[in-house]
Amino acid sequence: MPRCAKCALACVLLIPATAFAEELSTAIDPLPRGTFTSSQHPDEWKVENALSAGPPWIADNATVVEMAIATTGGAPKTTERLIRRGTNGWTCIPDTPGRPQHDPMCGDETFMKWWTAVMEGRKPNIDRVGLSYMLLGEARQGQNVPPAKDPSTVRDWYYVGPHVMVALPDNDMDAFRGSNEDLSKDGDYITSLNGSKSLLWIIPVARAGERIKAYRPDATSH
Repeated sequence: MPRCAKCALACVLLIPATAFAEELSTAIDPLPRGTFTSSQHPDEWKVENALSAGPPWIADNATVVEMAIATTGGAPKTTERLIRRGTNGWTCIPDTPGRPQHDPMCGDETFMKWWTAVMEGRKPNIDRVGLSYMLLGEARQGQNVPPAKDPSTVRDWYYVGPHVMVALPDNDMDAFRGSNEDLSKDGDYITSLNGSKSLLWIIPVARAGERIKAYRPDATSH
């Protein structure tokens, strides 16, 4: 093969790899101003995005699924598509489309049972605490505000920094009595999803726009 042809072939082979690497970096980098999250990404991108929601000791072996809410033909119904099978009982979900910042989530088995029930308008039937991580944070329109069909029309977004979420059984809702419900204040608050009476405790671990990085101490430094 002529040398010039070999060079051309090498360039063609390198372009997709470079573009793919750049695309993966957008799975966790802050979104450019005026853009919104989308589901139009390859599965490799969605895995990168979803796993960034939790600490490595959870995300490394977590299942990754893409979830959606179907509302046609009766009561809402959650649907899920398996992207990667895990082994530790945790489930990570990529971005919710139509948000001005990344918002992947990782939840344990109890939390995912709670979340599915709430999204379907059912009373959660959990008998213990459920835990979830959103270490990239999220942006919300407010308390119990239906998602806008066109996110560009939303005037005010509430940005929440990296946080953990705690779900309690419905019989224990009194434990949240008197808790803060104002999204604009720093610190923890309680919220509900989809108009549910089952409350969720949001515990920020950093301010909006900040990132948390996990690291392993160097054993040789001790």
